Amino acid sequence: MLEDVLTAVDACERLTGVIVVTADHAAAAVARRHEAIVLMETAAVGMNAAVLRVVRYLTGNSEAGIVVVPADLPQVSAHDIEAMIGLIDRTPAIALVRSSDGGTNLFACPPSDVIAPSFGPESFNAHCDAAVRKGIRPTVYLAPHLGLDIDQRDDIAAFVSRQSSTRTHAYLSSLDIHARLTTHPSDALSLVSVGRKVTGHD
Repeated sequence: MLEDVLTAVDACERLTGVIVVTADHAAAAVARRHEAIVLMETAAVGMNAAVLRVVRYLTGNSEAGIVVVPADLPQVSAHDIEAMIGLIDRTPAIALVRSSDGGTNLFACPPSDVIAPSFGPESFNAHCDAAVRKGIRPTVYLAPHLGLDIDQRDDIAAFVSRQSSTRTHAYLSSLDIHARLTTHPSDALSLVSVGRKVTGHD
């Protein structure tokens, strides 16, 4: 999945840098092959801590914006990321994509620390409420194909049932994944490694 996300990010012309936050050395190696800056964690500490680490990394560039792209979103495209950037052409601003379960699947803002990240259950509403408290009207990017992130076995089945040209889809399709989900659901989940990705733009 990370390869698919990085491939999409690589095709974006308006990004000035890419930062990958991970505790996984294999994921770090993939990120470095894509010329991303890697911030290693000693343990997986969650999306919010990862985003805050990037914000700290960007300290000194007060106008820097970020686009947060979770690595469990293999269907994301360069067009999606560029569209998000287009929605935050003023400062401050916030744009986001709602996941099908009420979370946040893409998040963009300048400056990078305009609100604290609140990824997790019901984070879409939490992010919108935080924006309003700051006097910012959040912009929602309507992208039904981005509503699905892959962190549960039902997500895998739903993703495989869709048409997709991603490496993730090809890999899962080659594994007879529906049979694995039926007979060995925990094994099916172990096939997918979920990481975190944060990309920067100006």
